[in-house]
Amino acid sequence: MRVASRTPSGPGGVRLRSAFLVSTVGDWIYRFAAPTLILQITGSALSAALAYVLEFIPYIVVGLVAGVIADRWDRRRILIACDCLSFAIALVIVFVAAADRPSVALLYLCAFLLAAVRPFYFPAFQGFIVDTVPQERLSRINAWTQTVDSSLAFVGPVVGTAFIAALGVPLATLVNALTFAISALLIFQIAHVHKQVAPAGGVRAELSGVARDFVRGLRILRSIRPIWWGTLLMAAANFAGFVVEGNLVYLILEVERLPAVALGVVFGAQGLGAVLGALAAPRLIDRHPTGRLLVAGMALSALAMALPVALPAVWVIAAAWAVEGVATSVIVVSWFTARQTVVPADAIGRVTSVSRAAAYATIPAGALAGGAVVGGALAAWGGPGRMLFLCAALVQAAVAVGTALSPLRDIHQAAPAATTSGDS
Repeated sequence: MRVASRTPSGPGGVRLRSAFLVSTVGDWIYRFAAPTLILQITGSALSAALAYVLEFIPYIVVGLVAGVIADRWDRRRILIACDCLSFAIALVIVFVAAADRPSVALLYLCAFLLAAVRPFYFPAFQGFIVDTVPQERLSRINAWTQTVDSSLAFVGPVVGTAFIAALGVPLATLVNALTFAISALLIFQIAHVHKQVAPAGGVRAELSGVARDFVRGLRILRSIRPIWWGTLLMAAANFAGFVVEGNLVYLILEVERLPAVALGVVFGAQGLGAVLGALAAPRLIDRHPTGRLLVAGMALSALAMALPVALPAVWVIAAAWAVEGVATSVIVVSWFTARQTVVPADAIGRVTSVSRAAAYATIPAGALAGGAVVGGALAAWGGPGRMLFLCAALVQAAVAVGTALSPLRDIHQAAPAATTSGDS
C-alpha cells in the first residue's frame, strides 16, 4: 500500500522537468546513433531498421508487469534505478562502438536491454507526476512534457545526426549515457514523496503479490468506464495514425518520387503543429470540459486525414499533418490529465502500462494495414496516396464518433479517486 503526499512545486518541479528534458534529448541521440553504428558495420538497411523495431517490443512484452512494479514500489527509486541501469548499458554500447570490430549481436542485446528499461520508467514517471504535482497543475506539466516530445520530434533528427556527424558514434553514445546519469542525479534531489507500507513477509510477499495486483489493476481499469473506453479508443486512434505515418516515407519518396526535403517538410509541419497544440492545451483544458476536448480533438484528427483525399499534393499533406499534430497534442494532454485525475493514485502505473501496451501494439498493425492499402488493389481505385488517407480518415472518423457516444465524452464528470487501499 502507498501513502501519497504532495510536495510543493518549485525546485522539485524544475528538477523533474529538467530530468525529463535531459533524458529525452539522450533518447533522440541514441535513436540515431545505434542504427547508424549497425548500418556502418553491416551495410544493411534492414539490420539498422531492426534496432528501431527493438524499441517497441518491450512495451508489449514486459510493459504490463512494469505497471505493477510502478504501483508497488517507490516510484522515485524506480526512476533512479532505471536511469542508473540505462547509464550502465549505454556505457557498454560506448565500448562496443569504440572497438575495432564491434559485435552486432552484442549491440542488439544492449539495444534490447536498454529498450526494456523504458517500460518501467514511463509508468513510474507518470505516477511520480501524480505524486509530486498538485492536481491543478497537472495539465501544465503534461503540456510541458508533450511540448518537449513534440519539439524534439521537430528538431530531433537534426540534433541527433549533428551529434553523430560532429562527435562520431562512440562519443555521441557517451553523451547519451551521461544524460541518464544527469537525470538520475536530478530525480535523486527531489524530495521523497512516498512512504511504502511493507507487508508481512517482506520481499517474498511483495513479489508473490505482483500477479494479484496486475489482475486488480485490470479490474480497476475495467470499472472506470471513461478510462476503459478511453484506452480502447486511444489505441484505435493510434492505429489510424500509423496507417498513414508508417507509410509516409514510402509514399513520398517512392510512390510520389519527391525529394527527401519534401518528407522533411511534412514531418516538420507535424512537429510544429504538435508544439502549438501542446502550448494551447492547458488553456483549453481550463476553459472547456476535458471530454469535449477529446471529442473535438478526435474529430479534428479525422478532418486532417481527410484533407489529402481531396488533393494528395505534398503541400496539402504537410498542412494536414500540421493540423494532425495540433489535434494529437490536445488529445494527449487532455487524456493524460484526465487519467491522472480519475485513476486512483496507487493504480496509475498499471493503468498507464496497459494503455501504453495497447497503443504500441497498434503501431505495427496500422503500418502493415497502410502498407497493404498502398501496395494492394485499393491503390488502383483512386491512387495510393488518396486511398491511404481515405482509409485512415474513415477509421479515425469512427473513433471520433465512438468518443462522442462513449463514457469518455463525460470523463470530466468522473469522480476522482485517491487510492485503492481499501481493497488491498
